[in-house]
Amino acid sequence: MERRNFLAGMAALELTAAASAEAADSVYIPDSQRVTDLKALQDLMEEFSFADLITSSGGIRVTHLPVLLDRTGKFGKLTAHVAKNNPQQALLDGTHEAVIVFHGPHHYISPSWYVPGANAVPTWNFAAVHATGKPKALNDDARTAAFLERLVGHFESYEKSTYDFSKLPESYLKGMRQGIVAFEMEIENLEGKFKLGLDRAANVPGMLKGLRASKGERSLVEFTEAELKRRG
Repeated sequence: MERRNFLAGMAALELTAAASAEAADSVYIPDSQRVTDLKALQDLMEEFSFADLITSSGGIRVTHLPVLLDRTGKFGKLTAHVAKNNPQQALLDGTHEAVIVFHGPHHYISPSWYVPGANAVPTWNFAAVHATGKPKALNDDARTAAFLERLVGHFESYEKSTYDFSKLPESYLKGMRQGIVAFEMEIENLEGKFKLGLDRAANVPGMLKGLRASKGERSLVEFTEAELKRRG
């Protein structure tokens, strides 16, 4: 009886340890899809920098926002902002854990693209990065102003634009800053899941051919034009 109780206790401890290990991660990642290359993860975060800020204290909340990455430190640091009227801003005190999710490219995968003859089902391939940390509000107007100038400059550089954020009147900019809460988050855990079907080498050429020929999703301009038409 004592041996049975001992073994049961050991099994319970193993289950508890396994559950704790799983809780440390924010997403299920099979070994074949796990990416730990820091540069590859940070490259995705910079290229697909419109992300989801997710918190769970007081209920699940999600804010969609552009994020700047600073690559210094173990995993890097993220800076972003939310509206002051957003209830989520109350959690930006450096004590509440959050996950910021970056979505890379994704697409439906048809079995018709695979090597013929074998049974297969459809799937969805994607790349995503989860950054976990404890976001903290800047609470400093000068730092917020500097962040916003970097943020706008970063994205305007992609457009080769002549827009100059710094030429706006300071009274106008200060009023705009009063409506937001900027925050930064030191990344404490970084997870990369690249589910790309590369573990099935025989199917990769056909899959890539199918993806090249696929129409894909509507662009933002197509979606916006359709919404204008729907609203009349």
